[in-house]
Amino acid sequence: MDFIKKFVIRTGKFLDSNYLYIFWFMLYFTIAWRMFGADEQSFIFVSVVYTISISIALSPIGEVILRITENCRKPKTEQEQNYLIPMFEQVYEDAKEVYPELNDGINIYIMDAMYINAFAIGRKTIAVTKGALETFTADELKGILAHEFGHILYGHTKALLLSVIGNFIFTIIVWLFRLVFLVIQVISEIVSHFNWLGLAFGLFNMIASFLVEISVLVFINLSQIILSLNSRRNEYEADTFAYEIGYGRELIMSLYLLQKISINRNLTLSQKMKASHPHVADRIQNLEKLENQPVEE
Repeated sequence: MDFIKKFVIRTGKFLDSNYLYIFWFMLYFTIAWRMFGADEQSFIFVSVVYTISISIALSPIGEVILRITENCRKPKTEQEQNYLIPMFEQVYEDAKEVYPELNDGINIYIMDAMYINAFAIGRKTIAVTKGALETFTADELKGILAHEFGHILYGHTKALLLSVIGNFIFTIIVWLFRLVFLVIQVISEIVSHFNWLGLAFGLFNMIASFLVEISVLVFINLSQIILSLNSRRNEYEADTFAYEIGYGRELIMSLYLLQKISINRNLTLSQKMKASHPHVADRIQNLEKLENQPVEE
């Protein structure tokens, strides 16, 4: 019964936090289905492809593959184990106390890269880079870890995987159509030496290719904007989670440091719309508002 309750709560949080990801995934699916004929057989085929892809991506095997891809490893040295693991376990315990439905068996990993980053993968992986370990204090790292636990609780990582899978399959289908147009172009070149049929083939290929390229360009840019909007919303949600489990001040400290060491650059409107994270100052402002809000008696 407890398992069912946790599952229902997690599902509710997932749907509420990631509806744009889910909508876009369904749109990818619909386009793929339409491209393959929009009939019963094509629906079954596309459903099977998506089901297999999703099952692999969301399985423990898929998570291992993602960790390997990101060069993540478990803490190995005594210094890493004695410093990072107790810190991680403390934040994990505090998070579970406030949110018992948080996934069991989440583990901490290290990515051997000197840039500053931390991220969650799948359902049971949180990773920090060597750069983050060297840059932030223990308290600041606790705030960052709390933030990453929030991503896992709300299913942000799973939703992102769904959109990536949808985009990947959609890209394959687009390349298949491009291959068809290439074949048509070759045929038109061959028959152009004989009669007007080659001219017709060439004209059709040119118009169709142009329409496909424009459609793909518009769709990809729109996709990036919408998914980035959901991603920025997720960042605020994970920040709020860190505050709710008692690590708001620690996260604010880490964000102030990140703001101090970040390189300021002027972004174009397009870059701002496609940014996966809100401006650091906006995140700090949101957390400070939470800290300063009146306490209900």
